[in-house]
Amino acid sequence: MTEMSALHALTAELHGGFLTLAFICIAATAFCQIVVHFEESMPKFMVRWAVKSRGYLDAAGFVAAVAGVPALLLSAYTGSGAWPLDALVDNATIRNKIELTVFATVLWTGIAAIRWRFGRPLWTCPPMAALYTLLAFVAMGVTGTAGSLGAHLTKGQSFLDFIWNLIGIKVTEDLLLNTTLAFIIAIASLVVLIVVLLIARLSGISKEQLGQRKCTRWSKWDEPTIGDEEASKK
Repeated sequence: MTEMSALHALTAELHGGFLTLAFICIAATAFCQIVVHFEESMPKFMVRWAVKSRGYLDAAGFVAAVAGVPALLLSAYTGSGAWPLDALVDNATIRNKIELTVFATVLWTGIAAIRWRFGRPLWTCPPMAALYTLLAFVAMGVTGTAGSLGAHLTKGQSFLDFIWNLIGIKVTEDLLLNTTLAFIIAIASLVVLIVVLLIARLSGISKEQLGQRKCTRWSKWDEPTIGDEEASKK
């Protein structure tokens, strides 16, 4: 049990590092895209930095998200062995942490899948880029809350407690879903996922080339590229 607890601490740091890096890079890429798009009203040094950095930030965010998902699953596995089975069922904080970990896994998987499917051209489509960035913010919030619960389990407190106190939420109690509601949400989520996949398959939308067929007809946002690619565009 002690060995599994130590391994869980290691894997938690691993997935936390990957996903934090993914969030920072995605948010920074979005910022760079805004700076480049509105370059005429931005300081020149900021525009130069954004142009040179955005392609690398996007790639790093994608790789970190892809690596973070299996690391999160591994962390969940080691965490399930860090406490006795009765503690997993009876402890409200642990159950909250399990629920948030499931949500975080789904969100980060979606983020990685969106970037994998559409590639860099998603940044040329403001609505898609906004959705991608918003999902990263939500996923990081859920991941951070789950991490806060882990700190409560091991240390009795978290450095995020000032936020929970400020907004009046008891993360060790208020987040808990009863078994029936959790089951309903899980089934509903699965049904929605299947329906969306079927619609995408039958309509052919999954074969659309986002950058070439849609947004470039009206959007003037360009794609974040790397090194020589970026230089050749200027």
